[in-house]
Amino acid sequence: MNEETKQLLEEVKTAVSADVFEKLKAEISLRKDIFGGAETTEAKKAEAKEKCANFVKAVFNRDLASIKALSEGTTTDGGYVVPEYFANEIIRVAGQYGVARKNARIWPVSGWKTNVPTISNVVAYRVGEKSAITSSQPTFSRTVLTLKKIAALIPMSNELLKDANINTVDQMVNLSAEAFAKYEDEWAFLGKGVGEGIFQDTNVPVYTMGSGDTDFEDADFDDLLEVMGKVDEGALNGAKWYMAFSVFNALRKRKYASGTASYILQEPGAGMPATIWNYPVEFVSVMPKTSLQSQAAQKFIAFGNLSYMLFGDARQYEVTISQEATITDTDGSTPINLFEQDMSAVRVIERVDIELAEAAKAFAVCKTATS
Repeated sequence: MNEETKQLLEEVKTAVSADVFEKLKAEISLRKDIFGGAETTEAKKAEAKEKCANFVKAVFNRDLASIKALSEGTTTDGGYVVPEYFANEIIRVAGQYGVARKNARIWPVSGWKTNVPTISNVVAYRVGEKSAITSSQPTFSRTVLTLKKIAALIPMSNELLKDANINTVDQMVNLSAEAFAKYEDEWAFLGKGVGEGIFQDTNVPVYTMGSGDTDFEDADFDDLLEVMGKVDEGALNGAKWYMAFSVFNALRKRKYASGTASYILQEPGAGMPATIWNYPVEFVSVMPKTSLQSQAAQKFIAFGNLSYMLFGDARQYEVTISQEATITDTDGSTPINLFEQDMSAVRVIERVDIELAEAAKAFAVCKTATS
C-alpha cells in the first residue's frame, strides 16, 4: 500500500469517526430514555411520589375530579384504589418486615378466589427397548385461596393530610406495611383462626417434649432433631427454623457439659451464621418468647419450608380518610375522638390469603410438655 492510499484511508476513518461521534452525542437524551438512565428513573420515581401525595390530598379534600384522575379506581366498599407506586411501596416495605411474605410462595389472585392445583405420586420407571412404559396414577389436589380483608387505621393530623407531601406518603406506607407484615406473620405462624397457620393447622406434625420439660428453655438439640425428622425429605431443601430471638438465645446458652466453657451452638465471637443442625434460623417477632408467663403445652418453634406456604395477594390497596370517626386506641378500649383533636383516620385495606399447600409434608412444630 503506497503512501497516498494510506493517507486517503486515514482521512476517511477520521471523517466517519467524527460523524458517528456527533450523531451519538446528539442522540444521548433519547438513548437514556431507551435504556433507562439513572436520571430518568429518579425523575419517574419523584413524579410517582408526587402523584401519590396529590392523591392523598384529593381524598382528604373529597376532590372527586382529582381522585378520578389519580386513582386506579374505586371498590365496592367505597374506598379508592391507590396509585401503583403506593401499592408497590407497601409490598416492598412489608417484605422487609414480614418473614412470611419474604419466604412464602406469592400467588397473585385476581378476583377474590382462585384454585391452585397440585399433583403428586407420579413415579418414573426404567424402560427397556421396545417395552411398554409402566403407568402411575397421579394424585390431584388443590389449595383454595380466598382473599380476606385486612385493614390498618392510621390517625394523622388534618394539617399533615391537607398539605400532604412525599414525606406524608412515606409515613403512611411504612406504618401500613409494618402493620400488615405483623398481622401476616401472626396469621402464617400462629394462626388467626381454627385450622390456620402452622401452629393451628391440625395436619402439621407436632413433637412434644418429654415429661417435665414445660419451659421453652428446656428444649435441647435432641428435641429439635426429632422435630426435623417429622418433615418429609423432599421438603428439606429450603427449610428453616423459625422462632423468637429469646428462644434462640436460650439454646445458645447450652454447653457440652456442666462447668465447661464450650457452647454447643455458637461460641461467643465466632461470627458463624445462625444455624441449627445445618439449617438456617430466622427470627420471627410474633413467635412465643421466653418471657411468656405460662409456657406449658405451648407450641413455640416451627421448622419447615415456606415455599409450601401459598400467599395469595390481590396486590391492590385502597385508601379511605375519615375526619369524623372515633377510633379505639391500641389498648383496645380507650376511644379517640378524632373530630375533637382535629385529626383524621386513614384506613388502608389489603386483601390476602395464607394457606399451607403441604401441611403434613413440609412443616413441623415443637411443643412443651403439659407437666
